[in-house]
Amino acid sequence: AQNFSDPIDTCYTDTGLDTQGQPYSYRVDFFVNSETTVLGEATPASSVYLAIAPTDEANQLSWTADVPWDNFAYDIYRQAPGGTTFELLAENLAEANYRDTGLTNGETYCYYILAAGTYGVDDILEPLLNRSQEVCAAPRDNVPPCPPELTVLSVCERDVDCQNADELFNEVRWNHPDEICPEVADDVAGYRVYFSPTLDGELEQVAEIDDAELFFFAHRPELGIAGCYAVTAFDELGNESVQSEKICVENCPFYDLPNAFTPNGDNQNDEFVPREFCFIERVDFQVYDRWGALVFQTSDPQLNWDGRNSSGDLLQSGTYYYSCQVFERRVTGVVANPELLRGYIELIRGDGE
Repeated sequence: AQNFSDPIDTCYTDTGLDTQGQPYSYRVDFFVNSETTVLGEATPASSVYLAIAPTDEANQLSWTADVPWDNFAYDIYRQAPGGTTFELLAENLAEANYRDTGLTNGETYCYYILAAGTYGVDDILEPLLNRSQEVCAAPRDNVPPCPPELTVLSVCERDVDCQNADELFNEVRWNHPDEICPEVADDVAGYRVYFSPTLDGELEQVAEIDDAELFFFAHRPELGIAGCYAVTAFDELGNESVQSEKICVENCPFYDLPNAFTPNGDNQNDEFVPREFCFIERVDFQVYDRWGALVFQTSDPQLNWDGRNSSGDLLQSGTYYYSCQVFERRVTGVVANPELLRGYIELIRGDGE
C-alpha cells in the first residue's frame, strides 16, 4: 500500500476489484519512524454492498455495510431500462431494504445505494458518505399462484352401482385461485391433480389440466376408490403453487354371498360366486363338509367354486358350511373386516348325480 508520511487527509484508490460479486473491507494502520513500529490502527470499514432479488414485476433490494460509524439514512438511485443516467428513486430510508415495484418483467434496471453516516463526534465532519457498487437486475415472474381449494365426492357418496365400471370414479373439484389471492392469480394456465391410494403414501401426479377455467377431474384409481388427493395451480411460466389441503376419501366395501348353487353342467348357476362385491382385495374362504373336513379353500374373491374338492373330485349334493374372512381396500391400506362371515351352502346337482 502507499506510504503517507505527511499529517494530511489522504485517499487511495483500490482497483481491479470484483465489487459486483463480493464486498470489501479496509483497515488503515499508522506507523512512526519506521514501517515496523505501529502507532495504531483504524477500525475496519466496508463499502455498502447491494444485492437484488428479482421477482414478479419488482426488484427486492437489500444491502449491508460493516462500518464503525452509524448510518442514519440511505438514498437509492436507479437507472431505467435504456437510460444513461441514475436518478434518485427513494431518499432518507432508515431500513437497509427496499422493494421497487411496478416494473416490467424482462427489462433491466440498475441501482446503487448512497449511505449517510456519522461518528457523533463534533470534530468529525458529517455526513460520512458511502456508496455501493452498481447492480443490475431484470424482474421476472417467479411467483406461483395460490393453491386452489379442493373438494372430492367419492363413489360411496354418489350411491352408484360399483359393478358398473363407468360409474367408478371420484369427482375431484376445485376453484380458481383468484378467489383466494387475485393479486397473483391473473396468469393461471392450468392445474395438476395428485393422488395416493393410502393415507400415508406419497402423492403422485395423476392429471394435468391445461385449462384455467376447467375445475373438474373424474379420477378412476386402479384399485378401489379410496385415497387422498391434492391439487395445485401453475401459471404460464410454469410456476407451480404448493399443494392444496389434502383430502382423503374412503371405500365402502361389501361382500354378499348366496346360499346355494347347482353345479350340474347346464351352464346356469354352475359355480358358487358372490352375488355382488366391491373394493375387496382378497378373501380367506374355506368350505367344510358336515363332518368338519376342509373340502375347498381360496383367496380369490370371485371364489369360482365348481363343487369339487381340493383333489378335483365331485362332491355330493348336500349342505356344506363356510367361513370367510374378507380383506378390504381402505385408505389406510388392506385391512381385514372384523366380522367373520359364516353360513351354509346347499350344493344341488339334481337327479342322476
